Amino acid sequence: MIFNSIEFILYFLPVFLVVYYITPDKLKNYILVAGSMVFYAFGEPWYIFLLMGSMALAFFSGRAISQERNSSKKSKRALYILAMLLQILLLLFFKCAPVLVRVSAAKSIGLPLGISFYTFQILSYLTDVYLGRIQGERTFTDLAVYISMFPKISAGPIVGYGDIAGEIKKRKVTVVNFDDGLKTFLYGLILKVLLADKLSILWHEIQTAGFVSISTPLAWIGAFTFSMQLYFDFYGYSLMAIGLGKMLGFSLPENFDNPYMAKSVREFYRRWHITLGKWFTRYVYIPLGGSRKGILKTIRNLAVVWFLTSFWHGAGINFFAWGMSLCLFILLERILDRKNLLEKSHVFGHLYILFVIPLTWVCFAISDSREMAVYFGRLFGFIRGTNVKPGDYLQTLSNYGFYLLAGGFFCTPLAGKVYDKIKNNIFGMFALAVLFWLCIDSIMKAGNNPFMYLRF
Repeated sequence: MIFNSIEFILYFLPVFLVVYYITPDKLKNYILVAGSMVFYAFGEPWYIFLLMGSMALAFFSGRAISQERNSSKKSKRALYILAMLLQILLLLFFKCAPVLVRVSAAKSIGLPLGISFYTFQILSYLTDVYLGRIQGERTFTDLAVYISMFPKISAGPIVGYGDIAGEIKKRKVTVVNFDDGLKTFLYGLILKVLLADKLSILWHEIQTAGFVSISTPLAWIGAFTFSMQLYFDFYGYSLMAIGLGKMLGFSLPENFDNPYMAKSVREFYRRWHITLGKWFTRYVYIPLGGSRKGILKTIRNLAVVWFLTSFWHGAGINFFAWGMSLCLFILLERILDRKNLLEKSHVFGHLYILFVIPLTWVCFAISDSREMAVYFGRLFGFIRGTNVKPGDYLQTLSNYGFYLLAGGFFCTPLAGKVYDKIKNNIFGMFALAVLFWLCIDSIMKAGNNPFMYLRF
């Protein structure tokens, strides 16, 4: 089940909320876990057993590690390493299966919904227990809420157990939070259905035409289009997750902070998928030494982080091309721009990001290395086109110009400021209601388009 589906919006969510709200506070966690299992099983009926097994393993491992505090450090460390390895090996298996197994067999081995996200949460939980930052949870239901909560199990945000433990134990569900959460959910739905899904049609048309048959201007339009499609798809999901969390009494963290307003690649990835970046910083980069031990070890640490980030997204060559190219840009910025002149600039930094980031997303978008080479060849004109239609980019701008302009506007902080200003007045609420029904109409006519990050 996905958030932008009729089944979720008109059936599952209303029924679940009614049951959740009339349930006494001390039983709400049981209802939330049960509802999350139904949500997960709707799309992944078999992989629910994998999820439940991972949760049980995390629970008993955390308890065992906590109980080893007064024992030898070796036994505690051995328990921690074993528990971590079991979780990591499960993730590795499903990430690598499509690559290592023959294609015919790999088709039957799909990536379980949300496994990258809930595995990282389990790893952070076990690490925090091992380091003594938190106590091992003594109530299985409470840990199950943290791992399986349906607003964030599909694609995050990735939250540390210590950051949410207080609300798991005790939280308030208020009318104000429900109202704010509902509006946040609707805003995310609108970005996903009315913007990301429309832009996806343009990208699909470019793919269908064949990369060798598009003009250079259209290739650049395609790169910008995919950049915005991915952003509004994932940003829309994150807003919907945060809104659902508010409706249930949870404060989930923001995952995006106007990334296309950044002026360096470093700043871009401080603003993009924020919770994943913080996870790698806290559990990989800093333990390796961060940037404290000289430039060579900093280069090593950044390379490790971006290698793992690439693999987290998938085992395909294109993801490694994407991740390592970003690592290279970040290293060059560190070495050549030690005074942060890019981030201090008002024009050049923005132009630099608007040029570089769409190019890296091309690697992310195209899994076939030969097709990727063709696309870059058309971007820069060093591969001649075949049967290119004259003025194809003008026709595209005529058909999709509105969505491209809307995308550019919603990439700026101004869009959020306008939303915050009008969301609580009559005009704003009327606009949200109208746009909501346009979303429902679009879903019913075109079907629900799955979130792109459900693949990871």
